[in-house]
Amino acid sequence: MILEALLTAAGMLWKALWALVLGYLISAGIQVLVTHRQMAAALGERNPARAGLASIFGLISSSCSFAALAASRSVLVKGAHPMNSLAFLVASTNLVIELGIVLWVLLGWTFALGNFLLGSIMIVYAYLLTLPWFPGRLARDAREHAKQELSAGVDEPDDEDFVARSWRQKLLSREGWRRIAQAFFMEWKMVYKEILFGFTVAGFIAVFVPQSFWNALFLEAGTDAPSFPAVLQNAAIAPVVAFFTFIGSMGNVPLAAMLWSKNAAFGGVMSFLGADLVAATVVWIHVKYYGWRYAGYLSLLLYLCMVAAGVSVHYLYAAFDALPTARPTLEEMIRFSVDYTFWLNILFGCVATALLWLHFRSSGTNS
Repeated sequence: MILEALLTAAGMLWKALWALVLGYLISAGIQVLVTHRQMAAALGERNPARAGLASIFGLISSSCSFAALAASRSVLVKGAHPMNSLAFLVASTNLVIELGIVLWVLLGWTFALGNFLLGSIMIVYAYLLTLPWFPGRLARDAREHAKQELSAGVDEPDDEDFVARSWRQKLLSREGWRRIAQAFFMEWKMVYKEILFGFTVAGFIAVFVPQSFWNALFLEAGTDAPSFPAVLQNAAIAPVVAFFTFIGSMGNVPLAAMLWSKNAAFGGVMSFLGADLVAATVVWIHVKYYGWRYAGYLSLLLYLCMVAAGVSVHYLYAAFDALPTARPTLEEMIRFSVDYTFWLNILFGCVATALLWLHFRSSGTNS
C-alpha cells in the first residue's frame, strides 16, 4: 500500500507539474516586466472595477496555488491594493481555464461551472466582508515584509535604464530574460519542499483513509438532497480536510473527485475546491511572505468566503434542480498516460530547464 500511495502522490504531481512551471514563469515575469507605477495605476485603488480587473489578470495567469501565491505577492508588492491582490489570488486558483477543463473531463460540466461560480462568489464575498473594516496598517506591514522577503532573494529591476524600458523591450532583451530566470529559480527554491510534502501527504491519505472515516466525517453522506445543516457542515469541514491534503489547484481536482466519490455533499466538494488557499503549506508560505498576523487574517477571511460560497453554489444549483447525483470512482482519475498532460509536462519541462540553465550560466552560482 505504501507503493500505491507513493504512485498516487506521483500521479497527482504529474498532473499539476506543467501548471507549476507556467505559474512561476508568470510570477517571475510580473516581477521583472511590470513596474511599481504600472501596477499601481492598474490595481492601486479599491473599487469593484479594479477588483474585477484583478480577477481577469488572475484568470489568465496561474492554475496552481503555489505559483498563484507568488504572483499575488508580486502584485501586492508592485503597488496593488490588498483587496485586489486577494481577488487576483482567488481568480488565479479557481477561475483559470485549465482547471475548468480538467474538472469537466473528470466530473462533468456541472463541477466546472460550479468551480467558476465558487471563485467569483468568493471574490464578491471577500469584497463585501472587507467593506466595513479592513486592517490597513496590518496590510501595510505585510507589504513591507513581502518586499524584504522578495529583495532578499530576487534581483529586482532596480537600475534606471532597465526600469525605463517598455515591457516589450524587457521581454526581448537578454537582460530581461536573465532577470526572469533568476526570479523563476528563487521562487522554486523558496517552496519546493512544501510542494513535495503536500503531494506526498495527499497520496497517503487518499490510499490509507477508509470509506468509514468519510461517512463519519460528512453528515448525511451520500444523500442526494442533504439538509441545510448537513450542507453547511460539509462545506465547513472540507477546508479542514484540504488543510491536511493540499496538493495544489490542479492536483486538488482528483482529490475533490475523491471526496465526491466518498459521498460528500456538492457544497462540500465546492468548498474543498476553494480550500487550497487555506491549506497548511499555503498558510505557511503566507507566513513567510507577510508575517503571522496578516497570514492569519487572510486565512480566516478566505475560509469564511469559501464556506459561504460553497453553500451558495450548492443552493444555486438546487434552485435550478441541477445538483449532480452520479458519483464516479477514483481509480481512473489518477494515472500516467500519454495525453495532453504528458505533452504539456514535456514542453514546460524544457522551458524550466532553459530558464535554470540561463540562471546558472548568468550567475555562476547555485544560489
